[in-house]
Order: sequence, then C-alpha cells, then structure tokens
Amino acid sequence: MDRKKILLYLLILSFICIFYVNSFKMKLKKKKVENESLCVYKNNTYDLRYSIPQQPDIKGKSFNCNLMKYLDDFGFLNESTYVDLNKEEIIGAKIVTAITQDHRDEAGRMLESFKKHFPGEKIIVYDLGFNKKTVKEMKSLKFVEYRKLNTSKYPKHIAKARSYGFKWIVVAEVLKEYPAVIWADASIRFQNKYFVEKVNKLVNCYKGKNESHRHDEKLVVEKLRKKHNIRYMTYKKNPNNEWLYKFNVEHCYKANVLMHIPTFHGILSTTHDKFAKYFPTNRNKFNFPTERQQSTAFVTFYRTKDTVQNVMKWIVLCSLTHECTEPVRWFSCDGHFKNDNVFAKRHICHRFDQTLLTTILHNANNYDNRNYGVELYDNGIYAHDILKNYKRLIKI
Repeated sequence: MDRKKILLYLLILSFICIFYVNSFKMKLKKKKVENESLCVYKNNTYDLRYSIPQQPDIKGKSFNCNLMKYLDDFGFLNESTYVDLNKEEIIGAKIVTAITQDHRDEAGRMLESFKKHFPGEKIIVYDLGFNKKTVKEMKSLKFVEYRKLNTSKYPKHIAKARSYGFKWIVVAEVLKEYPAVIWADASIRFQNKYFVEKVNKLVNCYKGKNESHRHDEKLVVEKLRKKHNIRYMTYKKNPNNEWLYKFNVEHCYKANVLMHIPTFHGILSTTHDKFAKYFPTNRNKFNFPTERQQSTAFVTFYRTKDTVQNVMKWIVLCSLTHECTEPVRWFSCDGHFKNDNVFAKRHICHRFDQTLLTTILHNANNYDNRNYGVELYDNGIYAHDILKNYKRLIKI
C-alpha cells in the first residue's frame, strides 16, 4: 500500500473518530441537561419542562424545582384525588371569581346575575384588595362565600393584580375542594342556570369509555366536520345549534377544560417571545379560523388526571414564575390589534393568563379550538355595566 493511501485511510479514520467523540460528548451534554432539568421531590423524579404533546422532544425552559411544594399542596401529585370520568359523572360545579377593588362596581352586575339564576347557591368571591366597606358588603351577601387570597403563601408577584398570576392559583385552590369549578371574571353576566349540566354532559359522556376514546374520536370528528360542513366558532354571538350540541355529546371528544366565549383574535398574536421559551408550539399548525383564541373570562375545569397533569400543573407553574406569567408589563391592546394583524403569527399584544391556557389547550387538542370550546352561546356574556349600590343584592 502506497503512502498516499495510508494517509487517506488515516484521515478517514480521524474523521470517524472525531465524529464519534463529538457524538459521545453531545450525548453526555444532553444527558447532563436532562439530569439538571429533573426535580427530585419526596423520592420521586419530575420533569418541569413543558413539551408539545405531539412533539415531545420539543421542550420549554424548565421551571424551578422549588415550586414542587405548591403542586403537592394543591393535591396535584396525588392521583387518588382525581375524578375518573370513565367511572363517575359530574353533578353541578362551583363558581368562583376574584375581584380587585377597582372592579367592584362591574362585579356587582355579575353577582346580580348569579343571584338571579342560581337561587340558593353560593359563589366563592376572592378578595384581591378590597377596602373595608367592600369587605363588609361582600360578607353581608348570603349567596357569597367570601375569601381573602393569602398572597403571603406565594411568590410576591402574585399580589400584583396585573401580573395575572392570581387567577389560576385561585382555581387551583378551589379545584382542590370541588370536582368541577367554573371561573367567571367580573365582566361575565350569567344568562341561565341550565348551562352547567348541559356543559357537564360534554364530559359525562366519557363514563364507560376507554382512555383512548377522546383521542381516537377527535380524528373521527375532524372528518365528520368536513362532511357536515360544521361551522367554526366566531366572535359574533351565534344562536345555539342543538344538532351540533347532540353531535358533540354523542361523539364525546371534548377536553376536560372547556372555554365558553371566543375572542376576535388569534393565539399567536398574543404570544410574547419570553413566554414562548417556556411553552413552545408548532406555529405552522396555528391557522385561521381554528386558532381563534378563547377567553379566560369564563372557563370550566374538571379535576381529572388529564386536567391536573396536562393543564393545571403547567398553568400553576407559570403563574408562580414571574417571567412566565408577566413576560412584558401589561398594556392595553386598544390600537395594537388591527384588521390585518389579529391573526398574525407574531406578537402583537400579550394576553397573560389567556395566552397561557389557550396555548396549552390548543397544543393538546389537534390545534382546533372546537375541541376545547363548549360551542354554546347563551351561557354567559361579556358586559361592563356597573352596579354601585349593593343594597339590592342584600335583599333575599
């Protein structure tokens, strides 16, 4: 063998060695990163990096292991506390809200609508900074269960209303006590009472079905929507479609967290880059009109394994992490959203708790908002009318 061939073989061998050495180093580095991202809590290991359900190798920035104690306190680590919809049905739901002093008048109309449509029941009202007069008013209402949010238990930004970290913390606290919880903003006006059981039927249909049913049925429904030309959700209020409601119950494919009111814009246009580091997504899958963002002013949660492990866990971790829940200081979206950018695939105006919940639900539900929207339009409406005089609420 001549010298040139020997040198060539040596060169090739060198490249092969370098390749395998680098590959080995990369694997070690990846393993180190994996190990550093894992949290050991009470002898169990947890990965606090969110991953896209359909692309589990794509992971977000890790949350701090110190937050595990909150997940434990909310009962999220104890599967015996979960509701198994395959074996039991949900009856009723607990309605909860949290109000700041500057939303006291607006909340008055929401409370008025609750009293009208839910006689004999109580709504939980969390105090986010009431003055003494408002505290006294709330405690005087027999249909209100007054609670003061103990912000000292949580990171200090939770006490700042416009960090929007409080909302999902409140839901987590109440979900610990009740199998079904409905969150309602001060701006919601309930339109009837029967919607609670009607919405419950969208998940009670899972009784007796196997765990893979929802995933499999979503694929079936995707084809049937095209066949029957089923409408998309719109911002404009639609009349209820009873055929569609029966279709949804019959096929039984809805998520275990259900959103009631569509907005006028998409999800990606409300997603700040700092937030996206924690919650990556496949932007190519976000398309009009199925990307239309749903409002977090009115949401129903069921305490199932799927809800706790795939939704509540992440929205609580984000809420407890200042950079995640408030990646940018709050500013009004007025003047920022325009006709040509409401469904933009870039950040226009971050929507905090709304961006958080809808990103997670959209990723987990085949990128179609109909899979996690109730598609019922008479449950409640947005309104900003006010009620200054609470005396009319005190009367039984």
